Amino acid sequence: MPSDPSQASQSQTAPDAFDPALLADITRVLLPFLGPYSITTVKRASRSATSPAEVVRAAASHIDDLAKRELFLKSAKAVLAEHERASFVGSAPAAANSSALQKTGGRPPTPITPELVQRGEAALAPIIGPLAGVLATRHASVAENSRDFFDRLAGHLRTREERDAFFLSVRSIGSYQPTAS
Repeated sequence: MPSDPSQASQSQTAPDAFDPALLADITRVLLPFLGPYSITTVKRASRSATSPAEVVRAAASHIDDLAKRELFLKSAKAVLAEHERASFVGSAPAAANSSALQKTGGRPPTPITPELVQRGEAALAPIIGPLAGVLATRHASVAENSRDFFDRLAGHLRTREERDAFFLSVRSIGSYQPTAS
């Protein structure tokens, strides 16, 4: 009988149990300390953790230098607090925003094409790194239109400057290039 509760516990701690945006932010905070190994570290930590705080503690254990570990923990704690705040504050406006996005001024919504997904990934990758592809694919499957898709991607950016750079990049990547005749 003891094996059943452990199996239930393992199924609750699957990587999908955590918000991908949160894992991306933890990875981004860890990146200066572990480099590319940060992605693997956070992914593995999320498999065995039961809470975001456990993910952070497990990832921190890979930083040997105590001062650097403390700096990571401080930054990660701020990320956790920000995500917690956003989940409480953002739930009602997100529903209102979603219904507002459906009303596109009488124009039909833009379908999410593979080209739009690539454009979103290309614009997001320089800011948050390799997790941009994962986020672009996930949001493309649930976004109602292209505006909703790009707004969802921009929701992973922490500062106004990052969002402005993202939308500028989206526009420049997608600018119309007339063909020569």
